Amino acid sequence: MVGQSFFLAAISEIIVFALSFWWLRKGKELIIISISGAFYFLRFFISAWITDPHLLAYLQILQILTFPVFYSAAIQYLYSIVPEEWRATGQTVLALLFFGVSGILASYAGGALYDAFGGKALYLTISAMSFVGMLFGLILYLIYRKKTE
Repeated sequence: MVGQSFFLAAISEIIVFALSFWWLRKGKELIIISISGAFYFLRFFISAWITDPHLLAYLQILQILTFPVFYSAAIQYLYSIVPEEWRATGQTVLALLFFGVSGILASYAGGALYDAFGGKALYLTISAMSFVGMLFGLILYLIYRKKTE
């Protein structure tokens, strides 16, 4: 089931990354990031309540609306705020923070949370953090939209 879950998530990511030129619009990155945050919230909130491993594996199809959408929009947003000569460095720093530092800290904290309170508490905590991230993204979008108008 774990293999099937990873397979479904990976296939969905490939599709979204390949078609990002079609749906990703310049200037809409923050709202797109917020929308992906909403789907992260939904995905992990539902995961907290599912007990059937088959359903949990199929829920990974929501990956199509989470990581690849978030990461594509984050890269494009980065390109809009970083000078052109620093874009490669900016992308490297984003990847380092996203996959490196945050991955290490989140794995450690998530493992400790899982050991202490179980999977349901872990998924509910992740969903709460996703919800807060979504709200923060919406607030930033509203602030920057007002500044550009």
